[in-house]
Amino acid sequence: MSASDTIRLLLIHDVPSEAQRLVSMLHNAGRPNRAQHVASEAALVKLLQDKTWDLLIAAEGSEKLAPAVALRTIQKMQKDVPVLLLSERDGAQAVVEGLKLGARDVVTVDEDQHLLLVIQRELQALENRRKARLHDRRYHATLQRAKELLDSSKDAIAYVSDGLIVYANESFAERFGYKSGEDVEYQPLIDMLSENEREDGREFLKQCAIDNNEVEAQQWKFTAKTASGSHLPTRAEVLATVYDEERCLQVRIATRAGDTEQLEAQLSDIKNRDPLTGLYNRQHFLRLLDSTINSIAGSQRTGGLLYLEIDRFEEAVLGTVGVAGADALQKKVAELLQSSLRRGDVVARYGDDSFCLLMSETTPDSAERRTAELLKKVSDTIFEAAGKTLHVTASVGISLLSEASGSGEKVLNQALRAHDQALQNNDKGNCFALYEPDTEQQDDANTYRRARVAQALEAGSLKLLYQPVLSLQGSGEHLYEVLVRLVDGREELAPVAFLEGIGDSSLCSKLDRWVILTAIKAAAAQRSAGKQVTLLLHLTSASLLDSGLPAWLGVAFKAAKVSPGAVVFQLRQEDINSNLHAARDFTKQVQDLGCRVAVCHFGTGLNPFKSLEHVKVDVAKVDPSFVREVQDEGESSETLANLIRELSTTGTKVIVPHIEQASMLPTLWQTGTDYIQGYYVQAPAEEMAFDFSLD
Repeated sequence: MSASDTIRLLLIHDVPSEAQRLVSMLHNAGRPNRAQHVASEAALVKLLQDKTWDLLIAAEGSEKLAPAVALRTIQKMQKDVPVLLLSERDGAQAVVEGLKLGARDVVTVDEDQHLLLVIQRELQALENRRKARLHDRRYHATLQRAKELLDSSKDAIAYVSDGLIVYANESFAERFGYKSGEDVEYQPLIDMLSENEREDGREFLKQCAIDNNEVEAQQWKFTAKTASGSHLPTRAEVLATVYDEERCLQVRIATRAGDTEQLEAQLSDIKNRDPLTGLYNRQHFLRLLDSTINSIAGSQRTGGLLYLEIDRFEEAVLGTVGVAGADALQKKVAELLQSSLRRGDVVARYGDDSFCLLMSETTPDSAERRTAELLKKVSDTIFEAAGKTLHVTASVGISLLSEASGSGEKVLNQALRAHDQALQNNDKGNCFALYEPDTEQQDDANTYRRARVAQALEAGSLKLLYQPVLSLQGSGEHLYEVLVRLVDGREELAPVAFLEGIGDSSLCSKLDRWVILTAIKAAAAQRSAGKQVTLLLHLTSASLLDSGLPAWLGVAFKAAKVSPGAVVFQLRQEDINSNLHAARDFTKQVQDLGCRVAVCHFGTGLNPFKSLEHVKVDVAKVDPSFVREVQDEGESSETLANLIRELSTTGTKVIVPHIEQASMLPTLWQTGTDYIQGYYVQAPAEEMAFDFSLD
């Protein structure tokens, strides 16, 4: 699961303050969580029945609810909840005893860094198990659908395992004069051939099974013997496949004539080709990539993927020769790549200015030498397009394929990251880099993030997006949440991607001030046009501790000619909990200016309402995990509804985010929800142009 996702956490600990310390430690580490303290077996059973949980952390010495009892309860209820034990004992004995009980790991008390790493590992493993179960369900649903399609197919189809027909559809039975598929199932296929062809047929099927060919079907011509004993000349396609989770051969006899099949093959090839260059297109290439990874997974071979992108394409090509000239250049580059192919290679056009070269077998050194040769070939070539000569270069990201590759998407993303790394090392291009798993120290990664944010502020490569927050009660307020994005080449990165671990409060504070100033200037322009917009602005914890910010805000509002009432400052609940006094003082100061204050990710922690006793917020945005439980996981809406009602009793307005389905609206109306936000309303946009009128 993503580091920004809220962890649904169960805690077993006899000391409430220590349980709260664990919650705060996770929040401070950037891991929001909804924690529930469990004090009895009955309470645990009810919690496990009512909701899905991601993790249980238990103190080894807990007496109110012994960890052994909790583990037995989870096992008995067959719930997939990883359990971690906290032990005050040093040495391996505590670990051995905990693992024997069924815990995933045992961590010494106060070893917080160790605990965080173990939590991350177990959450990733849990996500993998959940994905595997989802894929398994989809797989079996696909098998059922495939079975239905086979049963209704006009083509005669049979599956053969160890020489026996384990399945035959009705068309197969009818073709050979039988009443139903059951009449031929579990008969030797060879018995359906004429006597003089049986030995050749047996040898052919044996060789197909040995070849295990999953890419192209083998053509098989034979003379069949029908149920009445007559001979029927037949042409079939034989393909190695899986049926009912067993390896077998599929024998398919098409109902159409050969000329039609040849035409269909030609049409299929056209569908798989890029019309401009004649290379394989992106969709077909991704299928070939997955197929290659699957074949490598069962061997000791290493393959390679080169992602090649023409340097400064828009400036050096489109800006020089236009679209038609750019198309001509793409054709020439495609021809150059095709002329460089070796046995087993596949080349495809991936994007407007990019290509992919797939090598079925290579080594790291060989892939780098091959790339260097290819880049030299591109840079040494003088291209002609639109009556002009062009000298272009390219840059390449290399990713290796092995049994650990997983999926084509993963390998491709690695190649894209390697390409980005190459350009970071040499911004002039004509370079390459081989993807390597992250080995940098965290300090180096954080240094890079800080440098990237600082550069973005100086270069102006930050932008703001605006997402409408719609009132369900018809307040008429035109409220937009302001979202900052860092523009990085082809991507627009959200703060979770470029602020994680930045560790520089002055830089975070500087970023907050840039967002505030830019946003209120945009609001001023809207208000001068007669649109009374209100902005919901995020603040980092650095701004809570910035004692000079309230005074600066007063000056900024006057300079922009925007009323403070047009701004709602949004603080994360974990930041409020970690900086309670600073949050209280900041909230009072900006409210005295005329601004409102909101808390987001509300509902996380052990006692979320405790902080509201000290920090009087105007608006609360509930944590997205409450919505996901109802909207995506099909759980009861009772927990969400109770949270909204309890907030309403405190006089706090409520925003429910991440709404993607209309089915959520009746529940939210009934609970008195004040605002909704999400893609159901509108995705973030670069302009504040949403129509807030309710039909």
